[in-house]
Amino acid sequence: MFAVTLSNLARAAEPAPLDKDVSALLARNCLECHNGSDKKGGLDLSRRDGALAGGDSGAAIEAKSPDGSLLLRRIEAAEMPPKGRTGLSASDRALVRKWITSGANWATDPIDPFLYTTERRAGYDWWSLQPLHRVEPPVVKDAKWGTNPIDQFILQRLEAAGLAPSPAADRRTLIRRLSFDLTGLPPTPEEVAQFVGDDDPRAYERLVDRLLESPHYGELWARHWLDIVRFGESQGFERNKLRPNTWRYRDFVVEAFNSDLAYDKFIRWQIAGDVLHPDNPLATVASGFLVMGPYDLTSYTNGTPDMQAAAREEELEGLVATVAQTFLGLTINCSRCHDHKFDPITQKEFYQFSAALGGTFHGEERESLSDAGKPAAQERIAALRTEVAALAAREQKSEGSERVVLAAKRSRLESVVRLLEGGPAHLSVPRQPGPWRILTRGDFRQPGLEVAPRGIASVSTVSPDWKLAENSPEGDRRKALAQWIASPENPLTGRVIVNRLWGYHFGAGLVRTPSDFGFQGGMPSHPELLDWLAIQLVQPADGPVWSLKRLQRLIVLSAAYRQSSRSNPKATALDADNRLIWRRPPLRLEAETFRDSVLAVSGELDSRLGGPGFRDFKVSSAGNNETYTVFDAVGPEFNRRSLYRTSLRTGTSPLLDVLDCPDPSVATPRRSVTSTPLQALALLNNAFMEHYAERFAKRVERKEEESEAARIRRAYSLAFSREPTKSEESYGTDFVARYGLTQYCLVLLNTNEFLYVD
Repeated sequence: MFAVTLSNLARAAEPAPLDKDVSALLARNCLECHNGSDKKGGLDLSRRDGALAGGDSGAAIEAKSPDGSLLLRRIEAAEMPPKGRTGLSASDRALVRKWITSGANWATDPIDPFLYTTERRAGYDWWSLQPLHRVEPPVVKDAKWGTNPIDQFILQRLEAAGLAPSPAADRRTLIRRLSFDLTGLPPTPEEVAQFVGDDDPRAYERLVDRLLESPHYGELWARHWLDIVRFGESQGFERNKLRPNTWRYRDFVVEAFNSDLAYDKFIRWQIAGDVLHPDNPLATVASGFLVMGPYDLTSYTNGTPDMQAAAREEELEGLVATVAQTFLGLTINCSRCHDHKFDPITQKEFYQFSAALGGTFHGEERESLSDAGKPAAQERIAALRTEVAALAAREQKSEGSERVVLAAKRSRLESVVRLLEGGPAHLSVPRQPGPWRILTRGDFRQPGLEVAPRGIASVSTVSPDWKLAENSPEGDRRKALAQWIASPENPLTGRVIVNRLWGYHFGAGLVRTPSDFGFQGGMPSHPELLDWLAIQLVQPADGPVWSLKRLQRLIVLSAAYRQSSRSNPKATALDADNRLIWRRPPLRLEAETFRDSVLAVSGELDSRLGGPGFRDFKVSSAGNNETYTVFDAVGPEFNRRSLYRTSLRTGTSPLLDVLDCPDPSVATPRRSVTSTPLQALALLNNAFMEHYAERFAKRVERKEEESEAARIRRAYSLAFSREPTKSEESYGTDFVARYGLTQYCLVLLNTNEFLYVD
């Protein structure tokens, strides 16, 4: 009898289906404008008391009196929702009438405005917030096409659209594509000849593995990462003072990619490495991520208290934006002043999230190696130096490409030694934050409710409650944040990073807004493939978890990646943006990759890894200000990869800037690609281009008695990884006879074939 009574009570406490349906209807159609924090017309429909009290026009609802309820009259007159919004259907209007007649009860009070996705905003049911789900590769008609499950997802969509994939690219195209995609450098003629002549069925697979193991892999992928995290080696703003040891963070990122550091560890180290592993200099240097952004020194040192407080709030918003968009694809920073207009994130949650980062402060550079960490560091350094010596000995006995490979491996180990030796690094200077309060309208002069560090509730698969008090220690806050983001149960983390990897290999992600997986971002072109890839990263059936190299290997081994870039009129007419991936589109080299390629084909590239960057500018100091004068950087001291160019927030490079090199003051998840007359002028007339065209010509001109045709063939092999046609060879010979070999090499460096990768 007692059990029956409890059961009856439980059923009685459940809201009626009618009340639930109307709650959903209000959440979808009304609460965007009439909620607790944004009361258009003074009306809050999220709460029963608010609706009965009404707004500027009086009571909205009279319970059990539908004809006396202003809300229903406005709905039936099609005045609400307002013009521009989809009106309620006849059945919806009848539902509201029936609900008011029954007493207008609220299923939940208040109604959560984020309960459902509407035509104007995301709710808790938004696609990217749902758990990762294991999906089986679909069945396709052409079972012979494809090399791994990725291809089944691609082919299913193509077949449904009546399209076929493009033919496979030839071997010369593939090695050039792979070399640029995995290392950011062109293949040598010897490497091309070896791959083209290798008839082993596993030749392509071996090429992929070799490039993934190249130390230059980490350099390219570090460049991609630095774009996202606002890496710059000066402060920005008026003072723009240099940060002389920021290069250590850059070198950590290079080594993290080269060593295939597990991505979850990569996340945790950057957010809380200095507290998780204070005696590991690499983990400590990684936490410099938190202070990579601009710093308004003027406001802090010369401003009034109000200016300092305002600068601090701007700085924190930028940090929240970087952390959330980089790892989660969420624009949490948009809820600083009010609940997010498009995604299910409240203003309170912004401050709970920022409370985890509230002890992060810029300051003087500090030592990256603790006293307690020195014995372990010295032990590892000794082992690495033994490896370096062995590599150096082998290097001395080698020649050609083998010597180059050994030199790169040795240089990589020397770079790791530099990090382990410690020294000053640009790191956060953590402090225990005071009470953390919600700021009304984001105004530091209007503090409100105190909050504790927490996550975002709409990411429902991982608890937002970190069990931290309002006054919890600064280090515990960042550790909790790092664990929450890096949890394998967090569906955003895996989806966001695999989408970034896909985007760098195909020119665009499956979601074309790589740092925004919210309502204002793009929808996935292949949602099942996105989840399949994320599962392969986070919970693979075999192989290491969180391995970015393993995932990239899957991508570049796919038949989808190996497609040619040729155009197809039928496919272009149906899918001009290549959303269905009917080809691998030609991609323009990024600015730094272009510069590196010019150095490489001219034979002048200095391939050493790591250490302080080169400076193509002069510094002028006046008091607390530093100004920079950029000059044409040509010569051996500037021949390193562009990654090692000291990156100023206001110092520009005339060549790199016109090729869309981004401003390091802002995150750049996807670079723009423009075509302008300035690009043509720079590539033909810039001092860098002229100098290295001359060096290119010297490299091509090996012997005086050699024919011009042989030199033309060598130039083509270096620049394009192919032999010239007979007509190209004839034209080149005539051109050289008229204008000289240097001008001819300059022309080759200006061609689309050099600037684009098929």
